[in-house]
Amino acid sequence: MKKELKISAIIGYFNIAANTLVSLLFIPFMLKTMGQSEYGLYSLVASIIAYLSVLDMGFGNAMIRFVARSKAKKDDREPKINGLFLFLYSIIGALTVVVGIILVNNTNTIFGNSLTVDEIEKAKILIIILTASVAASFPLSIFDSYIISNEKFIFSKTLAIIKTIAKPLFMIPLLLIGYKSIAMTTVVASVNILLHIVSLVYCFKKLKMKIAFSIKNIDKTLLKEIGGYSFFVFLSLIVDNVFNNTDQVILGIVSGTIAVSVYAVAHQVNQMNVQCSTAISSLFLPKITKTLEEKNADKKISDIFIKVSRIQIYIMSLLLFGFIVFGKYFVSIWAGPEYEMSYYIILILIVPSIIPLTQNIGISVIQAKNQHQFRSIVYIIIAVFNIAITIPLAKMYQGIGAAIGTALANLCGQIIAMNIFYYKKAKLDIPKYWKFLLRMLFQYSLLSALTIVAMHYIGFSIATFIIGIIIFFILFAVINYINMNQDEKADLSYSLNKIIPKKLRRTK
Repeated sequence: MKKELKISAIIGYFNIAANTLVSLLFIPFMLKTMGQSEYGLYSLVASIIAYLSVLDMGFGNAMIRFVARSKAKKDDREPKINGLFLFLYSIIGALTVVVGIILVNNTNTIFGNSLTVDEIEKAKILIIILTASVAASFPLSIFDSYIISNEKFIFSKTLAIIKTIAKPLFMIPLLLIGYKSIAMTTVVASVNILLHIVSLVYCFKKLKMKIAFSIKNIDKTLLKEIGGYSFFVFLSLIVDNVFNNTDQVILGIVSGTIAVSVYAVAHQVNQMNVQCSTAISSLFLPKITKTLEEKNADKKISDIFIKVSRIQIYIMSLLLFGFIVFGKYFVSIWAGPEYEMSYYIILILIVPSIIPLTQNIGISVIQAKNQHQFRSIVYIIIAVFNIAITIPLAKMYQGIGAAIGTALANLCGQIIAMNIFYYKKAKLDIPKYWKFLLRMLFQYSLLSALTIVAMHYIGFSIATFIIGIIIFFILFAVINYINMNQDEKADLSYSLNKIIPKKLRRTK
């Protein structure tokens, strides 16, 4: 299973690389073919529909946890667990349709002051398509959760790569012949459903998944246990959506599609950053759940937290400091000079996020320990705080103001409050984490400062930009390697051996 995790992590980073490459090439193409206003509309509706994901109510994580626990205990409850979640998700799918209908009927009321009549009509069509997709995805998502609970990460990550590549492959010809946001939304919905169906087939054919459910004989004890666990995960989902999507929705209401478009470019880069942090941490919920059944569980789990966090620091810091040094020039040539403000929005979002993103494994820890209630409560408080300060800041400073509101909320909740909780209640070695983080940040900051000074005197051009990134990456890698322990160096060697072809290794 350790080998499965390592290979899955490698595939996960390949997916991130593919996703990054697709974004680098495809988003400028979208901006050019769709136009700033249409892209803003597409991003606005996608942000609104993303709120429907909170109807998941935390059942996805709950299913992974309960199926993994059932397997660890080797009891006979697994088919009942699968059946109960299928029933619950079917109800959620129906509820999604109802919410979608309400959204369509109130689009004029919500956006009448900021969108044109044509934009409102398009928005209604986009909402209908995406609502149908989300409603169908809910009951089908149990198969994705079942695959993860069985720790078949290679298959799961491979599907993610297919999804990353398939969407632009279908979108590009449609955009070239003149179709815009409606066609793109249809492609996104279709690819999502098809890949859910692939997961369904895999579960029944390969994993021999069994489903047992009777509405007359619902396991009330199990349902109560699931509800108690899922409720606070549900609250966390609400908060995550507030942080991920509310800024764009608020900007859509108070400023219009152009402001949304500028913020959406920044949000897209920030999401690439977030994806990098979840490539490893998302694999560990089943493992941590099983570790809880072992002796010295707290010590073993804390060791996992430190190990994964150190790897996250190596990777996430490269992205952060690389963007600080080269990001402004990158945004200007990637999205266009009219999106220069996006660079400052990105910086405001990603600088404070280095701490929670390198601690993402902590979320899996407190979920496995059923200690996620505190996180949910804290996040609800800071979500309200975020909305309260973002509305006036967005009115005054548009995207910059919205980003500042989100950054302040993250500082209070995800950094200060959660680090205290991780240390006091989850029994994680937070002082050890901070000692290593601060040491590395000092070294990274010194390298970045020297690079900024050098680039100031050399000047930016395509050639110096590319050469500068290569040199910066090499020096960054050297710093990381010097600070690695023996286990990390061994894991790095293993990963390189998997990536480099055997023939090339023999040649060497």
